[in-house]
Amino acid sequence: MTDNHIVQKKRSDGRLTLLTALYFAGVFLGVILYGALSGERLDALNDITGSFVYGRLNHTFWETLVNSFSGAFLLLTACFWLGFSAAAQPIELLVPVFRGLGAGVSLSGMYGSFGAAGIGMSAVLIIPGAVLSAFALIIAAREALELSGKIFSLVFGRNSAAGGTIDFRLYITKFAILFIILTVSSLADSLATFIFAGFWTRLL
Repeated sequence: MTDNHIVQKKRSDGRLTLLTALYFAGVFLGVILYGALSGERLDALNDITGSFVYGRLNHTFWETLVNSFSGAFLLLTACFWLGFSAAAQPIELLVPVFRGLGAGVSLSGMYGSFGAAGIGMSAVLIIPGAVLSAFALIIAAREALELSGKIFSLVFGRNSAAGGTIDFRLYITKFAILFIILTVSSLADSLATFIFAGFWTRLL
């Protein structure tokens, strides 16, 4: 491995660490935001959470699959296209924060709406899909950041060693794999809901 490849790998690993930290920062922020709510706003959010749970438990397998896939799909697609922009790095950094924020609010809402039962429901209805989808989106944001950085280097005349070569075919292939991972994540999410829906319906 050449020195240039070693430098690029270290940068890639550094971006991955940063993006993972941003995701968990988003989760923490989501929990904090939920805890800061009170009164009508808190009641409204808990009502939304309750409606989400009851609706999901009564959805068909395919309806759950589509709903589970659609949100993360939009973020993954956004990462893909943002990678072609030389100035999109700040937005790409926000993707894992936004996803983590949603996860933090959702997990808090489950506990706030259903108490201890919400912890078990979160383990079934949220966490299985959230883990894989978060992984896919963090990798997607990293790949988008790397491509944006390379394009930035070319646009502003920096040498190719700094930005590295651009392999659009590899970029597209990586995202195709990420879309497959996201599909598997959505399937796991839907299967978990389908298998345990009867149990939670009786409990609630």
